[in-house]
Amino acid sequence: MRYFTRSNKVRLILILSTLILSAAFAETGQDAYNRGLDQLYKQNQPEAALESFKRANSLEGDQWSRPFMVGYTLKAYLKRFDEALPHLARAVSLHKDGEELPYKEYVQCLELVRKLDDAIAQNELAQRRLKAAGKTPSAWFPENLGWLYWLKGDFENAQRYAPPGSWVRNQLADRTISIDWRIKLPLLLEEWRIADQKTIRLTLPIDRGFQKLTSSKFSTVGGKVQTRRVNRRGNHFLELTRLGDKWPSELRMQLTVKQTLRPIARHPAGLAPAKPGDPNYAWASENNDGLFALDDPEFIARVEQISAPGKTTGEKADLLLNYLRANFKYGDKPSSGNVKDWLAYGSGDCGYFTFIAIGMLRAIHVPVRGLYGVGPWSDPAPALPHSILEIYDASTGQWFPHDPQSETYFGVINPSYVPFTAGSPKNEAGVLADDKIWEIDTVWFFWNGSGKDTIAYDVRMDNGSVANRSITAAPENFREPGRGGPPPVKKPAGK
Repeated sequence: MRYFTRSNKVRLILILSTLILSAAFAETGQDAYNRGLDQLYKQNQPEAALESFKRANSLEGDQWSRPFMVGYTLKAYLKRFDEALPHLARAVSLHKDGEELPYKEYVQCLELVRKLDDAIAQNELAQRRLKAAGKTPSAWFPENLGWLYWLKGDFENAQRYAPPGSWVRNQLADRTISIDWRIKLPLLLEEWRIADQKTIRLTLPIDRGFQKLTSSKFSTVGGKVQTRRVNRRGNHFLELTRLGDKWPSELRMQLTVKQTLRPIARHPAGLAPAKPGDPNYAWASENNDGLFALDDPEFIARVEQISAPGKTTGEKADLLLNYLRANFKYGDKPSSGNVKDWLAYGSGDCGYFTFIAIGMLRAIHVPVRGLYGVGPWSDPAPALPHSILEIYDASTGQWFPHDPQSETYFGVINPSYVPFTAGSPKNEAGVLADDKIWEIDTVWFFWNGSGKDTIAYDVRMDNGSVANRSITAAPENFREPGRGGPPPVKKPAGK
C-alpha cells in the first residue's frame, strides 16, 4: 500500500514550506511593540496601540516596558485608571535598571484612583530601590510625597517631606497680606440710589480659621465719618456714619491680614443635609425667585443623576463639583436665565461657577454660600476680585472655603486670596439689614468702576514678597464697569 501518492507529497511539501516561512517571518514582541509606538505617537490611535502593546506583552512579558506601555496607554490616553494599575504594578515588579518612569506612573495612577496610602508606600519604596541601585531619586519623589500627604489633609507630613520651593510648601506657608485700598465711596452709593443714607456697613476681610485681620486703619478725604465694627451673618463689617451732609469723596482702607491654609483640609470632613429649623437652613433652601433652579424638575433630576453614585452627602457634593469643573469653562457669559440655563450654556466667569455650584449643592440640601474677595492674579496685573464658595461642614460647625472654578487645585483656594464677604442666602452684594442699614460687599466697588486704579496688594512670606500688585492707572485690558461681577439677576416673568 502506498501512503505517499504524488498529490500527498506535493501537499506535504507545501505545508512544510508554509511552516518554515511562518517561522522565518513570525512577529516578535519587538515588532508588536514598535508598531504600538507608531500607532500611539505618530498616528494618535491609542486603542490600536493598546492592542499592539498587549500583543507585545503576551510575547515578551518578562520585559518591563511591555506591561508598562499597556498601563501607560490605559492611564494617560484612555483614562481607564483601574485597568491600568495591574499592568503598571507588573512593570514595577520587573523593573531592575534604576529608571524612574515606571515608578512615577504607578504612583500617579494610584493617586488618580484615590489609593493615597498605597501611593505613599510605593513612592517611598521607589526611593529605596533607586538608592539601592546607586541612583539619586529626583526631586519629583519628595515633592510628590508632600503632595500626597496634602491630599490626605496631613499637613504636618506634607511640610515634612515637600522640598523648599515646592508648591506644597508655598501653599502651606504663613502669609502676611497688606492691602491699601482707596475707595471712591460716593460712586457705588449713587449708582444704588442710597447716597442719602446716613449709615452704611462695608465688609472687611472675614474672620475664619485660616484668615485673621490683624490691623486696620481708616481715613477719609472730603469729609468725616464715625466708624465701629459689627459682626453679622458670618461677616466682619465696618460701620460708617457720615458726619456731614455728603459722604467723603474717598475712603482709604489700610489692612493687614495673616493667612495660612494649614488649619483646613482639602475636603470638609462631614457634610450633612440641613433641615427646617437648623440655623443654616436658609443657605440650603433659598431659591432666590427661581435663580438657583430648585423648583425646576429637570435641574433636580440632573443633579440626582450626577450625584447618584455617591454614598454620602460629601461624595455626592464631590461628584457635582467635579462635574461642574469638567463641563463648564471660563469664557463668554449668558445674559439671562437661571443656573440650569447657565450650566447648559457651558461657559461664564467665576460668578457663574459660584452660582451654579450653589444651586447644585442646595439641590441636595447642603448649606452653601458665595464668597467675594480679592487676590493677586497675574492677568491683568493688579489685585482682582474673585468669587468662590463656602460650604458648611456639619462635623465641625464651620464654613469651609472651596473654589469651584479651580482645576489646578481641585477646589483648594489660592493661599493669597482674601475673602471679604460671605453672601446672604440670596447671595446678594447688598443687604438691607433688620435695623434698616445697608450692608455692602466691599468687592463690589471693583465691579462699579471705583478703586480699580487705587489698590495696592502685597503678599509676604518668610522668604520675602511673593506678590505685589499696584497700579496708578487702569490698564487697557482691565474690566470696565458692567463687564465683570456676579451673574445678572433673574427678572420675574412678564417683566
